Amino acid sequence: MQLLRSVVLCAALALLPAAARAQGRTAPEDALLYIIWPEDGATVTGAFWCRFGLRNMGVARAGDDFPNAGHHHLLIDTDEPIDPSEPIPHDRKHLHFGGGETEALVDLPPGTHTLQLVLGDGEHFPFNPPLTSKRITITVKSESAGEDSGRRPKARAPHKTPGSRPASASTGPPQDCRPGDLLRVLSPCREATSVPPKRP
Repeated sequence: MQLLRSVVLCAALALLPAAARAQGRTAPEDALLYIIWPEDGATVTGAFWCRFGLRNMGVARAGDDFPNAGHHHLLIDTDEPIDPSEPIPHDRKHLHFGGGETEALVDLPPGTHTLQLVLGDGEHFPFNPPLTSKRITITVKSESAGEDSGRRPKARAPHKTPGSRPASASTGPPQDCRPGDLLRVLSPCREATSVPPKRP
């Protein structure tokens, strides 16, 4: 009987981390996640910088376990609910920025698209309740030969700090991306400044 109790106790203790993980971490009540650029309703031509904003929390790389910190995930053309007990998917509609990036040069096919940010912890789990930005809608126009609106930013190399990994090292391509896919993250970078969103 004593052996049975010991086995049951060990099994219960082994399940505690999984139960705690299923609950997720909570973000501060005053935390705010938002998209700095493009603005809701914007029309962009070709590739564009998508800049991420976060208030009252910190940005950390995937794998880092700091309190009140996480990393960005950009959701493109998806309205699936976020489950705090499951890691955020890694595919063409759920882009991970596990290097601590705060902006990325994104190239989407022409048309109307939705963008939304979700903050994930060091293990790619969303906070509970999920910390998400407002879902915005943008229109992407194709670049015609010889016609440039002047709004397309020039690509630049990822910002490097001494001892840091390249910005794309921890993210890698989404699992379902293949050569020739229309969605491209051209150049993640950690140089964006975080400014508060405009108040209505």
